[in-house]
Amino acid sequence: MQKIEIRQRCLPSGYHMKAFFIDERPLSAYMDEWIAGNEALEYLLPCEGLEICWTDEYNYEGDARFMRFVLNRQDAITPILSCPDDMDFSCIVIVADVLKQGDTVIWKRIGLVDHSYESFEVEKSRGIAFAEAYSEEDRVRYGGQPELTKVGSPAWNKWTGKNWEEELYRRRVNYTFPYYQDETHIQWLADCHFVFHRREYDAVVELCYKENN
Repeated sequence: MQKIEIRQRCLPSGYHMKAFFIDERPLSAYMDEWIAGNEALEYLLPCEGLEICWTDEYNYEGDARFMRFVLNRQDAITPILSCPDDMDFSCIVIVADVLKQGDTVIWKRIGLVDHSYESFEVEKSRGIAFAEAYSEEDRVRYGGQPELTKVGSPAWNKWTGKNWEEELYRRRVNYTFPYYQDETHIQWLADCHFVFHRREYDAVVELCYKENN
């Protein structure tokens, strides 16, 4: 098994940030090697400047809730790193193909999200307008308001304006998450097959959130 840790690093710029370490080596160092020679991905180098996105420190609570939602999945293509200037899943997003099996957690592959197929119009339709994803509670509360399912309607505009964090979270769960699970939307960098002990892995996730409180 590999050992996963999070440590503080001081970048050449003097900026301190948290970083993943796999077997005592920064994850960014692995990624630099995987990307080396790929001109289309040279803009990512050096990867040490990418930020761990397992945090509550997002501009919007809806994004923070979404990150926790993904981390709680049994198996999922999961965001691990992001551009520090745009921690909103719209810019650079590095993901791991995560498989949880008994006492182990496996990162099968690591890749880069390709945003070129995203549709803002479809995304807007996956919030409160997406009645197919309504819970029983939603059906009781909103089932008698068909105007909410019409993007751009006065009722939809009013609801999203007053409930933006909930709207954003719904869009992330109903649009962003399925988008990430479609392998055609991921440019895979390497089949790394990192295997971690489940207890150690969960402790790293917990530490990410504990340090933010």
